[in-house]
Amino acid sequence: MDTRDEVRDRNRDAWNVGRHQAWLDALGSPAEAAAVIAADPARVARRIAPHLGEVSGLRIASVQGSHGRIAVALALMGAKATVFDFAEENRRYALALAAAAGVSVDYRLGDVMAAGGPGLDHAFDAVVMELGILHYHQDIEAFFAVMRRLAAPGARLVLCEFHPVERKLYWAGRGTAPDYFATDLVVADVPNPTGSGTSLGQCAYRFWTLAEVANAVIGAGFRLARLEEHPDWTDPTIPGTYTLVADA
Repeated sequence: MDTRDEVRDRNRDAWNVGRHQAWLDALGSPAEAAAVIAADPARVARRIAPHLGEVSGLRIASVQGSHGRIAVALALMGAKATVFDFAEENRRYALALAAAAGVSVDYRLGDVMAAGGPGLDHAFDAVVMELGILHYHQDIEAFFAVMRRLAAPGARLVLCEFHPVERKLYWAGRGTAPDYFATDLVVADVPNPTGSGTSLGQCAYRFWTLAEVANAVIGAGFRLARLEEHPDWTDPTIPGTYTLVADA
């Protein structure tokens, strides 16, 4: 199978094919999307903000923050938001969105595994991630070690992610037999936010069990504070997402 760098490059390339236009089609122009966020930023950040306490003044890292909606919502709530993401087309939309909303967002383009360095090590009061994050990484112990490097002493980690039961056992896009403990990479379409069904390219995914995620968080030096499971959007009898909260 491809090396980790090759998988990263493949995934980055897929995220840069037609992505800016896809955001325009799905979310509207930056001005239109900014108006929706400004009307109720707490709702846009509803999976993240309730776990942060008072958001105003916090230095927040939005990891793989994509189109920037979460970062912009948190900035409208008074946070100092920084996005880490590897897709230039995401960055293009996000910066236009922030400008339209009248807030400043620091968007760091590059491999999140290289995040940190002067001015960024232990610089954030909160490190947040929302949906579709971990399956792009083949080594989540190394990934959460980077997250710990970004987190200031006492910082909060908030991860809202697709539940492995849904991804490993029920997701139609998986294309393989259901196997909760499978460790192989799965090649499938990159998400198309328009819902049109048009393929924007393919990514290689590694899906993780809940225990693997929790143990990687603990191993990186975080202390688990809370773990919530949420019903699936289309089948409420199974878990669709979960939220993991931990402190540095």
